Amino acid sequence: MPAEPAKVTIRMYNVGFGDCFLLTFHYAPPLKDQHILIDFGSVSGSVNMQEIAGQIRDACGGKLYAVVATHRHRDHISGFSDAGGKQSPGAIIASCKPEVVVQPWTENPEAGADATSAPLLKKNQPANPLRLFFASMNAMQAYAQAVVDAAPLWRGADGRPLALEKLAANNTKNPDAVRNLRKMGKRQPRFLQYDSSSGLEDNKLLPGVKVRVLGPPALKQQNLKKYAKQSDEYWLATKFWGLQQRAAAAAGTFDLFPRAARYGKGPKPLHTRWFIDHAESALKKNALAIVTILDRFLNNTSLILLFEVKGKKLLFPGDAQLENWQWALSQDGIPDLLKDVDVYKVGHHGSRNATPKELWNGFEKRQERTLTTMMSTATGVYGRSEEGKVPSANLVKALKNESTLKNTQDLKGGKDPIVVEIE
Repeated sequence: MPAEPAKVTIRMYNVGFGDCFLLTFHYAPPLKDQHILIDFGSVSGSVNMQEIAGQIRDACGGKLYAVVATHRHRDHISGFSDAGGKQSPGAIIASCKPEVVVQPWTENPEAGADATSAPLLKKNQPANPLRLFFASMNAMQAYAQAVVDAAPLWRGADGRPLALEKLAANNTKNPDAVRNLRKMGKRQPRFLQYDSSSGLEDNKLLPGVKVRVLGPPALKQQNLKKYAKQSDEYWLATKFWGLQQRAAAAAGTFDLFPRAARYGKGPKPLHTRWFIDHAESALKKNALAIVTILDRFLNNTSLILLFEVKGKKLLFPGDAQLENWQWALSQDGIPDLLKDVDVYKVGHHGSRNATPKELWNGFEKRQERTLTTMMSTATGVYGRSEEGKVPSANLVKALKNESTLKNTQDLKGGKDPIVVEIE
């Protein structure tokens, strides 16, 4: 019979608004401890990702078993960038020579995720749902980049970045991180969907550990082929996203924005000020609405992984939101499988729609407060109204009242990670 770990250590690093978790499976000799890094990203400019990468390298003894990148948002993969050379955080992680890198199926370059444009949106192309899906996703991110480039024109007199700007930036492409992730594994990378083999269950390297993939669902699992031709759903509305992409590419210097450089920096004539203010307000509202849609969509491409070890269950859902969870929770046996979860990594940094009540109420161990929850978050980054604010006050209240909550905000800027041990 294969051995099982003597215990599991979970380290949650303080990356501000982002995720970074290191799971260590401790084995008795002659077996070696194995380490899995789940996400490494942040949107907080004050976080020293190079320093955290060094801490991860030290904690794993310079050797990772696996890297899991749950989805392509910056606050989950920006730390994997190797743009700064050998001392960059991404290079430090790559030096730990992970055996395998695991990502959602939406990152598979063979399926079209490498495309820099959306030629498949043209009328003369066949309506292949999978290709249209990737073309739409790339067009979405092209639009997000256009918003990032234009947003400084909307800043106030203090020059502070807008909430819109931060949200758009988190949804742009991270080419250095994506490229580094694809090349750092010793084995072929794994691109996963609901119920696929995780690629992490190696009886020689990780005996006694079972990993279930609960999300994201594939297009065929959701039976969405009809969307290729007739759907107005935002994430496959190909005409809309193709138009946005072409507009983003054509804008260039953003001459259409009222405060563009070509119109001069001096005071505007009195009779134009009302128009300028209202045009800018409309542009910002529309851009915010579109980028918010994109943000929710990318969150729903997130991996959901359930680790089972020593009779314990550890649930890591990345940023999976309602649509992703709806598929998993509708499948036979999954609600029962999740009833006795012992550790829950709080989805999407504590947003209200990433921990559905059906999921939360199904955690039976919260009733006895034997459930441990781990939340990596920061305030003032995402959302202003109570409805959209992250972390959600109502969710935080439930986490505190019905579980043992571990929150990176409690570190108050400390550099050491929060550590949870499962025996």
